[in-house]
Amino acid sequence: MSPKWALTAESFDRLLAALHPDRAEAAVRYEALHERLVRVFRWEHAVDPESLADDALTRLARRLDEGESVLSIPAFLNGIARNLLKEEGARRQRLQPLTDVPAPPSESEVEHHHAALETCLATWEPAKRDLLLAYYQGDQSARILNRQKLATDLGLELNALRNRALRLRERLETCIRKQIGRDTPSSNSTTDRKGKP
Repeated sequence: MSPKWALTAESFDRLLAALHPDRAEAAVRYEALHERLVRVFRWEHAVDPESLADDALTRLARRLDEGESVLSIPAFLNGIARNLLKEEGARRQRLQPLTDVPAPPSESEVEHHHAALETCLATWEPAKRDLLLAYYQGDQSARILNRQKLATDLGLELNALRNRALRLRERLETCIRKQIGRDTPSSNSTTDRKGKP
């Protein structure tokens, strides 16, 4: 397979056509497959189930684009999902030490995270903020069509748009982590070594 392959509007249309001849029904089926993949990746405790689901469908589109005959798309996607999970597991072993599974966040932690998100987005250039928000907006059935329109409006291939959105998301997550670290009380909540508050 060529390493330079990228998801284009044409290859995306080919994927939709493989799901159903009617484009609206194909979009519904696409979102149903995407949601099923997200559930599988969540069940397996993947770090980013949404992105992995995108990856799985992009790989399916690539195989169809290269002329591979796919008898059962759900079964084929199951195989792709297994491969993605293996790849993620290998990445985790290389990059992260073993740690205990963290406890679920409390309500105050969720609110703190949301406040950090708002603070970070407020500092962004409007064009970058709008792109990221537009990329993730819409319900399940509308999201993929929104992304295709966004790519067309920006003069980008779908794969290039996705990569740009992922980079912005990583930047946002980094900002949120820094913001939460800055706002976490440390020395203010404890006494210093002389016993002063």
